[in-house]
Amino acid sequence: MTIGSLAAETDDDYLFDCFVHYPPVEIAMKVDSHGSILTGRTGAGKTAIIRYIESRAEHSVQIRPSDMAMSYVSNSDALLFLHAIGADLDLLFQALWKHVICIEFIRLRWAVTDSEKSRSIFSRITEKFSRDQRKEKALRYLRDWEGEFWITMDENIKTITERVEKKVEAELGGEIRKWKARGQYDKQLSVDKKTDLVRRVRSIISGEQLSELSGVIDILSEFDAYEQGNQSKYYLLIDKLDENWVDTSVRFRLIRALIETVKTFRRIRHLKVLVAMRSDILERVVQETKDISYQREKSEEYFVKIKWNRAQLKSLADSRILKMYRRQYTAQDVHFEDLFPYQVGRADAIDYIIDHTLMRPRDVIAFVNECLRAADGTLEVTATNVRRAEVEYSRLRREALEHEWQSAFPTLKLLLDFIAEGRKEAFQIGEMTVGPRLEQLGLNIAAEPRIDFDPTHAAATAYCETPSEKAFLFAKEVVSILYRVGAVGLKLDPADRFRYSHLDEPIISIALIPDEAKVRVHPMLHAALKINLGQ
Repeated sequence: MTIGSLAAETDDDYLFDCFVHYPPVEIAMKVDSHGSILTGRTGAGKTAIIRYIESRAEHSVQIRPSDMAMSYVSNSDALLFLHAIGADLDLLFQALWKHVICIEFIRLRWAVTDSEKSRSIFSRITEKFSRDQRKEKALRYLRDWEGEFWITMDENIKTITERVEKKVEAELGGEIRKWKARGQYDKQLSVDKKTDLVRRVRSIISGEQLSELSGVIDILSEFDAYEQGNQSKYYLLIDKLDENWVDTSVRFRLIRALIETVKTFRRIRHLKVLVAMRSDILERVVQETKDISYQREKSEEYFVKIKWNRAQLKSLADSRILKMYRRQYTAQDVHFEDLFPYQVGRADAIDYIIDHTLMRPRDVIAFVNECLRAADGTLEVTATNVRRAEVEYSRLRREALEHEWQSAFPTLKLLLDFIAEGRKEAFQIGEMTVGPRLEQLGLNIAAEPRIDFDPTHAAATAYCETPSEKAFLFAKEVVSILYRVGAVGLKLDPADRFRYSHLDEPIISIALIPDEAKVRVHPMLHAALKINLGQ
């Protein structure tokens, strides 16, 4: 007996019938809204929104990264060599995304399923714009691909990559062969030599194709407006960017390029490109692409931040319990309070459950499911059942937290172990610096393989070198990350309340954390970390 699956992909029994309409859904469905990138933590409901729109929209298609053969890009010797010598491939990656999205829109908009239909739509576009000299380059690009609109994405990407490879190899073939034959050849090249090599291929990778594709987007926008009778809405949906669809060496640059690309398609009036992106993946994109001047604030209006309030989560739990009972037991209405009639401590059961979540559906579903297992088929769930369920729920939430943030903070497990050793629900930062525990944490992290983007490694190394000077700085780095992932709350001022990343600012810089700041472990982790609530 459960109220649904934790994954939206396998939650068909409940997802659509118990779908909760809340502001992010409305923003996502409005084609005239800039909101195009659904961001939220694991389990916040990004995939649920994608699946809901796909089921409701008359014209929609999912672009699955795993179907795009981007591994062909990450395995290209020519592109790997350029990446190794510091060439900026961002514009090339944008061209790949623009090409894919243009072609998928053409296929969806005009129902292109074969080469004949592909040539037919190209003829109509040519007839409309052939006299406009400003459209000449874009029309030439479409002419090159007119017979390819109906072929698969992976074939398109292979073709584009091969064209770039041939041009790069014609210019730098000898250097690429040396790089393949000799390990670390790129490390042996001087800065001047690398600069010269990058200069020689700049015209190839600097986006000549981008200007042509920008013209294609203009043509599609104007042609869509020209066909005034069409009022349909079209949705291109992109999900699963967190899966292993391409090697990590280029994944985050490809995602960064996708963010920039999505903005350009706002020009097509009836099209909405919607991307689901986990918060930790976005964090890693920022970490990995600092060198190519990514400015998050310039993209803010395109992000749809998925947040739930208490009333919405209560509605979700109630509707699922109602459906569960109607499917399995009775046609009568059975609500949450009928199944959970007892308080847990001083709180109603639903409030106790929500207080032990990061305010996201997956946590609520997971906790309620554990409660139902603990009740073992009885008609009512008691407070004892809830507390017994909390032990397993908390353990699973800790595992999920470590997995969710492994990409951005690979030493998170060590940080949580450190908190578990203290056994305290709340403490001041100064208490972390007393005794050998912080020093041992620093040594453990410093002993891990160094990963450039991991902020804890540099802080731990600096602390180990001068522990007396860097103790508070290291402790604040630890606390800042634990706050970021939702493991703890922070009280920055005695007159302030505790703040949590899922409710307040998602990030608090260590520069803003005073030495007297107080830390509180989130109730979700109390059981998993064996926190002594009496202290």
